[in-house]
Amino acid sequence: MPPPRRVRREFRKGVYAVGTRSQFILAWRQGRGPGSDSVFLAGLRREARRYACKGRWVLLADSGFDGQGVGARDLIPPIRRGGNLVAAVRIARAELVAAARLDGLFGQRWKAETVHSVIKRKLGDAIRSRRLMLQKREPAVKGLVYNLHR
Repeated sequence: MPPPRRVRREFRKGVYAVGTRSQFILAWRQGRGPGSDSVFLAGLRREARRYACKGRWVLLADSGFDGQGVGARDLIPPIRRGGNLVAAVRIARAELVAAARLDGLFGQRWKAETVHSVIKRKLGDAIRSRRLMLQKREPAVKGLVYNLHR
């Protein structure tokens, strides 16, 4: 008899865009997990761009945001499926991220990780609402409360 299949459990999650200078939350999205965060990339970029200087901002993210919506100047490490990168675009992005790590630019991502840690520590890491509509609002409210607390 085959072993029982594990059921993947769905959950609600919030995704935030954080300014590295101000450490304020500039944009947020909510969605269902588990899954790739790349579906949130376009909306986060569009909203966060309003607060950036023209042409002088770079998007830093972890490899969970790797997907088709990644731009040429985005510093998002490509996911290595099978160990090697084959596509020239992904190889170029991996080299760009490696250079940014050496220059210290990619290290600015720790500020966003700190914001996420503060939200989880002060406001809780779980969405407590039971109704779906309120579950969708809760990540936005947590982002707003964090900005007011800051």
